[in-house]
Amino acid sequence: MLRFFGKVIVGLLAIVGTLVVVLAVAAWFLVPQVMPRKEPLPGSFVLTVDLDRPLLEGERGGWFGGADSDTLPLRTLLDGLDLAANDDRVLGLVARVQAPEMGLAQAQEVRDAVHAFRANGKPTYIYADTMPAAGQSGTLAYYLASAFGEIWMQPSGEVGLTGVALESPFLADALAEIGIAFEASTRQEYKGALASLSEASMPAPQQENLGRFVASWFDQMKADISAARGLTLEALDAQIDSAPLLVSDAVQAGLVDRAGYRDQFRAAVRESLGEQSRLTIADYMDRRDDARSETSRRIALVHGVGMVVPGASDEVSPFGGPRLLRADDLVDAIDSAVKDERVAAIVLRLDSPGGDYVASDTARRAVALARERGTPVIISMGNTVASGGYFIALEGDQILASPGTLTGSIGVAAGKPVLRGLWENMGVTWARLAEGRNAGMWSLNEPFSIAARQALDQRLDAIYADFTRRVGAARNLDGDRLDQAARGRVFTGVDALEAGLVDQLGGLRAALRVAREAAAIPADEPVVVAPYPEPDDPLNRLLRVLKNPSALPGLAQSLAGVPESDLRALARVAVLLEPVLEPLARVTAGMGTGAAALRYGGPETDGRP
Repeated sequence: MLRFFGKVIVGLLAIVGTLVVVLAVAAWFLVPQVMPRKEPLPGSFVLTVDLDRPLLEGERGGWFGGADSDTLPLRTLLDGLDLAANDDRVLGLVARVQAPEMGLAQAQEVRDAVHAFRANGKPTYIYADTMPAAGQSGTLAYYLASAFGEIWMQPSGEVGLTGVALESPFLADALAEIGIAFEASTRQEYKGALASLSEASMPAPQQENLGRFVASWFDQMKADISAARGLTLEALDAQIDSAPLLVSDAVQAGLVDRAGYRDQFRAAVRESLGEQSRLTIADYMDRRDDARSETSRRIALVHGVGMVVPGASDEVSPFGGPRLLRADDLVDAIDSAVKDERVAAIVLRLDSPGGDYVASDTARRAVALARERGTPVIISMGNTVASGGYFIALEGDQILASPGTLTGSIGVAAGKPVLRGLWENMGVTWARLAEGRNAGMWSLNEPFSIAARQALDQRLDAIYADFTRRVGAARNLDGDRLDQAARGRVFTGVDALEAGLVDQLGGLRAALRVAREAAAIPADEPVVVAPYPEPDDPLNRLLRVLKNPSALPGLAQSLAGVPESDLRALARVAVLLEPVLEPLARVTAGMGTGAAALRYGGPETDGRP
C-alpha cells in the first residue's frame, strides 16, 4: 500500500504540484463525510439566474466532464424556466446582467423562455450595476433585460444600447512588411474565411454581405425591444443614437423602470414576493425529483459543437482546449440513438462554424443514414451553423434556426502563408529534396506552382460542386435561387428562411416540439429527452484517463499495475477536488496542435453582436 501511495504522489507532482497532493491526502479521509446529498425543494422560493455566465451547448463541462461552475448549460436554463413556469412553488424570477458572453441566437432563446415564464402570470425582475457600451456588451445586456417585467439599474451606471458593429482586421500589408504573403483560393466571391490574411481591406462582395447581416441583427433586436418596452421604432432609434445613456435618462425614456442600488432592488423584491428562499436555476434542476421512465419513448438530443475535425475524442488529452466537433463522435452518437428502440426521433443541436470537408461529409452521411433507417432527425441551430456545419445540417428532416443564427457560408476556402520573404530577411535558406511534381505544394517556403494551383483549384471546384449539388437536392433549390443561397454568403436565420436554407424559426425547445410531431407522439404522452451518448460517470472517465498512457504520460507510468479498486478511490478524490484542479488544468489547455490542409473556412465573425 505504501508503494501505491508513493506512485500516486510522484504522478500527482508531475501534473498539479505539491499543493494538490496535500489536498488529495486530506480529501481521501473526508470523502465519506462531504459527498453532497440531494436536498428537497422548499415549499416556496424565488429562482435566480446570472445571465453573465457563458451558456454551454451540450451536457458536458468541467475538468473531467462534470459541472463547470463558470458555465450554465443552455438546456438547463431553458428546461428550468419551462418547468418553473408551471411549478406553484416558484414565485418569481430574479436575474442580473451586465456583460453577457452568450451569442445572439442563445439570447433570443433565453428571451423566449422568459416571456413564456411571464405568460403564466409570474413576475420577473432584472438588475444591472451598469450595461457598458465598451465591447458592445451593453447592447446585448439590454436586449436580454428587455424581456423582463421590471428592469432596475444602479443610478451611476450607463445604458450602453449603442447598436451593432462588426470589425475585422485585414493583415495583408502588415504581413508583407515582414516578408509573409498569404495565398488563398475561395469558392466563391462571398467566402471571406481567409480574406483577413490575404487582403488589405474588406472585398466589396463581403462588405455587401456582412453589411446586410449586421443590419438584420440590428433590426431584430430593435423590433424585439420595441415590442417588449412599448416604444415606437422611431423613439427607440433616437435613444440608440444618443447612447450610452445615463440611467436617469433611460428611466425617463421608458427603457429602465427603476434607478436604485442592489440593496434597494432586493428590498423591493422582498416586499413584492415576501421573504423567500432563493435558488439558482441550476440548483432547482439538480434538486427536482422528476421521475424518469426507462420505458417511455425518447427524443435523443445529440450535440455537435465546435470546429469540425476528423476522429474521435479518445484521441485527445482530457485537459480540454477548444471544443471540437469530432466526426466519429457524432457518428457514434447518432448511431447509438438509432439503434435504441426507445428513440422515436433525434434532435441534432449544432453550433459549428465549419471545418474539415471530409469530416463534415462523414457526419452528414450519419444524419442521412439515420433518416434512411426511419428515425426523424430535426436540426436545431445555435449561434453559428455555417459552411461545414451547414453541410451536416442539410440532411435533416427539418431545420430550425433562431432569427439571429449565423448560417449558410456555402462555399470553400483554402490557402497558406508563404514565408519566403521572411526567410530572406532573416538570412535563412532552405533545401528541398522531393520526388513528385506537387510533393511540396503545402510547403510554407514557396508559393503554389502552376501545377499545384491547378490541383488545388480542381479540388476546390469539386468540393463546391458537391456542396451546392447536395444543398440543391436537400432544399429543393436550383438555378438562381441556389446561386443566391450559395457563393459563400452568410445569412441570419431570418434571411436564411427567406433564402430556403431553413424550414422555420425557433430554438431548441421548438425543435423538440417539432421532433415530437415528426415521430407522431401524442401531446399527452410522456416523452423523455435524453442526451446521446449519455453523460459518462466522472469516475469512469477519470479512470480511463489514468489508464491511458498517451493522455497523462507521467501519471500513467507511475500508476502502472495499480489495482482497479485503488484507481477508483483515487478517481473519487480527484473528482471531489475538481474546483481546485480545474484552474491548474487550464494551464495545459490549448497545447495541442493540428492542421488540415483543406477545410471549409467559417466567416470572420463569431456570431455575437
